[in-house]
Amino acid sequence: MVFRTDNFLAMLLATVGSVAIASPALAEVPWTWAKLSSSTNQVSLLSAGGVARPAAVADCFCPGETLSTSTMARAEALFNDGSLTRLGEQASLRFWPDTRNLYLSRGTAAVFVPPGQGRTTVQTANATVGLNSTAVVVRYVPSRQLTLVMALATAPTGPVLVTDTSTGQEFALYGGQMAFVNGANLQIVEFDLLEFYQTSDLMADLKLGDPTYRPPAGEPLSALRPNLMEALAQQAPFVQEGSILDPALISDIAPVSSPQGVEDGPLNSLSPVEELRRYNDAPPGVVNPLPEAPAAPPTAAPAAAPPAAPVALPAVTTTAAPAGLSTDPAATQPPPGDASVSP
Repeated sequence: MVFRTDNFLAMLLATVGSVAIASPALAEVPWTWAKLSSSTNQVSLLSAGGVARPAAVADCFCPGETLSTSTMARAEALFNDGSLTRLGEQASLRFWPDTRNLYLSRGTAAVFVPPGQGRTTVQTANATVGLNSTAVVVRYVPSRQLTLVMALATAPTGPVLVTDTSTGQEFALYGGQMAFVNGANLQIVEFDLLEFYQTSDLMADLKLGDPTYRPPAGEPLSALRPNLMEALAQQAPFVQEGSILDPALISDIAPVSSPQGVEDGPLNSLSPVEELRRYNDAPPGVVNPLPEAPAAPPTAAPAAAPPAAPVALPAVTTTAAPAGLSTDPAATQPPPGDASVSP
C-alpha cells in the first residue's frame, strides 16, 4: 500500500469561488437503541453512571452508554433504523437518545446510514461529520488532535460535510476522498476505494469490493450498497507505477512499537505501511492528491431562494511541494464526478 500525495493546505475561505450546497430536508428517524451484532476480543459497555461491563453479541448498546474496544478488538452495532456502525480497536463511541449523533472520543468507526433516515453526525474533539444516506469512516487520534474522514460514496442528497470546529469552517467531501483535519491545517486526498475494501479489517466480510455480490434479504447494507458500488465503479483505477511513499505524511499519523503506546511512543522497526495496517492509525488505502484547481462538481438548478449553506472549496497546493513527493501528472487527476450530487 502506497501513499501518493503532495502536501495540500485547504484554505477555507467563504468568499470567491464558493459553491452553495443545498440538500433536501428529510424527516429524521431518531436512534432509540442499538444492538451488538458482532464482538471480537475485549469489548465493553460503560453506562452513563460510569459502570463498565463486558459486552457480548445481542447486548443493548443503549443511549448514553459508551462502547469501547481494547487492543485487537472490534465491535459492530446495528441501530433501530438499520444504520450499521463498526468500531476498530482501541476505540470509544457514544450516542445520545432520540438523536442521530455519535461521539467518537478515540479510534476508528465506520458508519453506514441507509437512505431516508435523515442527517447523521459523527463528532470528534475537533471535527463534526455530517452525512445522509451514505457511509463514512472516521478516525480520531487524541494525542495528535487529528481527525481523518473518509467518504465511501456520494449520496443523491449531497456530499459528506465536515466542520473544523477550531475554525468553524465547513467543507464538502465526495466519495473516494479523505480529509485530515488538524487545527488550521487540512489535507484532502483521493484514496483507493477498492484497496481500502480489500485491506481494511473494518470492511471485512462486507464484500464491498465485489460488484457481483448479491446480498441476502435483510442484509443491513442492501439499500446503501448501490451507492457504494456506484462510487467504486466511477473511480478511475489507481496506478502504483511511479508512486512514491511519502514519509512525511505517514510520520504525522504513524502508530508506534507497542499497542500500549499506540499514540505517543517512538516508532518501531516496522515500515510505515506495515504500521498503518497493523494499528490502523489511518485507514489503509492508496491516495492521490487532488488537483490544484479541480473542476467544480455539477450543480443542480438553483432554487428560487436558496438558503444559506456551507461552502465547498477545493484544496490548494502550497507554493512548493516537499522534497521526495510525487510530481507525476497522472497523480493529479480529479476523482470522477457524480451527476446526481447537488453541491
